[in-house]
Formats: sequence, structure tokens, C-alpha cells
Amino acid sequence: MAGPKWDSQRAREEMVRLIVPGVLGFYTHFEVTEVFAVPSVGGAPVNIFSILVAEERVAGGVEAPVLLNPDRIRPKLLNEWIFGVKRYLKPITELVPAFDQLCDSKEWRLSGLPLQVADLAPIPPQFVPPDSTGTVPLNRILKNNFWNGSHVFEWADPAKTLFKPFFDNPATLQQVSDAIRPYVPIGLDGLSDRCGNIVVQLPVTVLMTKFGQARTSGDFTVTIAWHPKATPRSLRATCEKQHDHTISEFMSADAQAPETLLPMHGGEGLHRGAVWDDQNHVLLAASGELGFISSIALRMHALGLGAPTRVFTIRDENGVAKEIKVGLVVPGPENIVGEPRKNPAGDWTERRIYREESARLAREKRFVQYRPAPGHQIAEHEKALADLRLLMHQYGQEGAWLWDPYLSADDVLNTLFHCPHPNSDLRGLTAGYDPPADTKEPQKTAPRSGCVWTFLPTWLTGKGQPAPSTTFAGKQRAIFEGMTSNLLDLKLEFRVKSGPAGWAFHDRFLIFPITGRGALAWSLGTSVNSLGKQHHILQRADDGQLIMQAFLDLWEQLDKPEHLIWNAP
Repeated sequence: MAGPKWDSQRAREEMVRLIVPGVLGFYTHFEVTEVFAVPSVGGAPVNIFSILVAEERVAGGVEAPVLLNPDRIRPKLLNEWIFGVKRYLKPITELVPAFDQLCDSKEWRLSGLPLQVADLAPIPPQFVPPDSTGTVPLNRILKNNFWNGSHVFEWADPAKTLFKPFFDNPATLQQVSDAIRPYVPIGLDGLSDRCGNIVVQLPVTVLMTKFGQARTSGDFTVTIAWHPKATPRSLRATCEKQHDHTISEFMSADAQAPETLLPMHGGEGLHRGAVWDDQNHVLLAASGELGFISSIALRMHALGLGAPTRVFTIRDENGVAKEIKVGLVVPGPENIVGEPRKNPAGDWTERRIYREESARLAREKRFVQYRPAPGHQIAEHEKALADLRLLMHQYGQEGAWLWDPYLSADDVLNTLFHCPHPNSDLRGLTAGYDPPADTKEPQKTAPRSGCVWTFLPTWLTGKGQPAPSTTFAGKQRAIFEGMTSNLLDLKLEFRVKSGPAGWAFHDRFLIFPITGRGALAWSLGTSVNSLGKQHHILQRADDGQLIMQAFLDLWEQLDKPEHLIWNAP
């Protein structure tokens, strides 16, 4: 049975409860930072992102709104907009009334001037721990969340209609974020989902907590120091480990002493600690996953004059000989400080987890290797084509774009024509190169995960590239015109890079321009005509939105009649 719906009234009641002195801290004020924009000349300022941070200040009083950026911020990709950053300080007593007014009148005028906001929806509060072995995305926009963690209330813009330029072209938000970062350390470029939102941060300052590990026993330790104004109260400390979707260890104990010991048995996984206040029913501290060093391996190697050197000669582009010297790294003996920790059951579980993860990536087509056995190249080619068609079935509702310098009409018929979604935006972009007769072109190494630049088009000078065939476009048109099809609900355009417009490219991608959720892209590893015929890797790229934008940059330059091969309708 569903619980009671979270709404603004409950959010305000919870804020009232938590800002009581001594529950989370001894707040006297809250600092407001507003990132705003004026979309057009004479238009009303709109909220890009606002954060209210509860603080304890020694002196009373307020601080009037101050514009942090002395010059107007106009990003090149959105130069009709003017951005600014405003900051001011208010008494903590005005925090909840500000949201009373927001909920009653749909207006946000905490600074004294109206700031246009959307119809905001309250989100149930979250506890955000500090970064540990991994980073917490929300910490990119929170203020100094380094210690115990913070309770976060948020009113969100669910539609984000005003921010369509940010999602259509992520480089726009990147420019805005880069422009405001010198004035306030808010990373909006990494949290576009927070655009238009208002966030309230309540840092836990009533105590200081440190999670650690006893050096000799390996037990988990929780150290607590109370705020000078606080009356110490009974708390509960917990530690949990998870491994292979199981809770490998859990321990809980009353935390009344300055240090609490939670005995652990050495199970697999990383520690996660928490401190719970049962009196006020609130979390006072939590950690992300924590890893503790049990041993360090040290190894020295010769460097400089004492290192052996490999010497060889190469010739540069002008034919001039040049001697190259490479100092070799000769490792010395390894010295281990401490005792390495080993799983008494061996590494069999890690091996099985690796196999399962590899199988999952292959099922989802995130990472698929094609290694055809001799005589089975055609079968593997059909399998690879089937995988592309499956991806188009899963993600091609709004569009599917193929980017391949050797893309031909036959390739388009074997791929984009199979997209089952009516009137999906289908595009093909080719350089007009005829593939080698044996289709054994040099293979492009699969991109490294997380590396943006390997996904962007290769900005080549054209040296060493085959020239597009003068009859290429005509041959492709003849294939399309000679086929039999009713072209039902087919929306497709096939262009060629020819002449001085645009730039040469080499990488091969299948791109899905999914609105709202960001684009997806797969690196093909080889051209469509040679899929599966020799070893290559089909791999989902991490930066699909940037790849899509790179495709669009080139596509928009190839908009003359001579660039169009064929389109439907």
C-alpha cells in the first residue's frame, strides 16, 4: 500500500522540525546564491538554479543582495541571454516563510525582486554524504559538504521547458557553467537535471564524526565530538558491508562514548558508516563507501643517467633522419609494507562476477566482440547487422543516425530501413569512399571508456585519405531508385561529404538523439560493410550527447544540393 504523498506542506513541516537549534545544528542565518538569466531584452529574470544553505554566524544581521559578476555573462552559443549570480544573507526565521509564499503565490521574491520560477514540485528530502572513494553528484552543487553530510530539500522544475537549449546543445550549459564558476563553485554542467530548481541545504554541524578502522584489529571505529552548545545524547552507530548483492557484514552499537568500536570479521566489501539519532529520528552522519589501506607495495627503478637507453633513427615528413632515445624503466625488487589482505575463498567469486558482467554488457550491446571463425564471416556479419537493428528497435523511437565514411546505399538498406518506428528521424552520413574489394580496411581501435576526444570526429587534413568517387552519389541513387518499397512512414536523409565544406572524418558511430534523456551513441569499430567480417568491438560510448553534437556540426555544413544523395519522403 502506498504511503502518504509527499507535498510542500510536509516538506515545510519537516524543515521546521530540523532547523530547531540543537537538532542538526545551531543555525542563525541562511546564505542564498541565485544563478539567474534574462532570456531577452526587457524580459523578466528567471531562476537557473538557487541554493539556500543554513549556517551559524557569529554576528547577527543580514547581507543585502550583491551581484557577484561585475560583467554580464553572455555565452557564445546563447548570446541573446544574459546570466548573473546573486548572493545575500537572511535570518533563519525567514526560511520557511519564503516557501510559504512560493507555495501560495507561485512567486520567488526572497531577494526583494521577483525571480520567475516554473510550477515547482517538492521532492522528498535526501541525506547527502561527503565524497569518499567515489563522488556524490549532488556535491557538485552543495556548499562545503565535506564532514558529516547534509539534509537536502528540493523544489524541482519537472518540465524544464525554458531550458531546452541546454539539452539540445550541452555545450551551451557547459559555457554557462564555465562562465559562472569563477564567481561560485557550482557545477551545473554535470547536473543539468537541477536546472530551474531551488535547493535547501541543512549541513549537520551539531557534532563532528570521523569513521575509521582500528589498526591492529581491523574493527570499524566511529569517533564523535559534540558542538560546544550541544547537550550530548544517546546515538546509534552502524557499519555495513555489501558484496555481490549480499550484506556481508553489519554491526550496530550505542554511541555514547567519544569513540565507538564496531567489531568486524573481515568480510568482503567496502565499509559504509552511519550515525542515527533515535531521539529526534534523524540521520546525523553517513559515509559513502570507505576503503582502508592494509598494505602498500613500493618499487624503485633506475632513472636518468643510470638507466639504459634504447636508441633508434626515424625520418620525419621531409626525409630528415632524427635520432630517438628512450630511457628504459628497469624495476627493482618490490617491497610490501603491511600484510596484504586476501579472500580466504580465493578469487573464484571475482572471476564469476567478471563473467556475469561481461555477459550483461554483451546482452545489452554495451560491449560486444565479433571474432569470426574462418569461413563464418558472413554469418557473423549478419549477426552484427542484427545487433544494430536490435539497438534501433530499443532506442530509435525518435531517430537513428549512422556516421561512416564508407556508408553506402546497401548499408542504409541493411540498417536504417529496418528501424521499426514510424517517422523516426533517420540520417546517414558518408564520405563517399568505396570500400576495398576484400573489405579488409585498417580497423579503428575501440574507444576508451570515458575519453571524450576519441569520440569526436577526426580533424584530418585529408592527406592519405582516398578521394570520394565522382560517381559514388549517382551509384547510390540508382540503388535507391531501383529498389521496390512503399516507403511507409519512412523519414530518411542520406548525405555525403564532398567538396570543401565540412571536414574529413574516420570514426564510425550509430547515434540515437533521445530528447530529454540525452543522446546515446555506439562506436561500431569498423564500417557497416565489414561488420563481423573480422575482429572488432561494438561499444557504447560514454559521451553520446557530445558525439551527437559533433555529428550535427558536420551535418549542418553539408546542406547544399550537392551533398544530398537521397531522401524520403
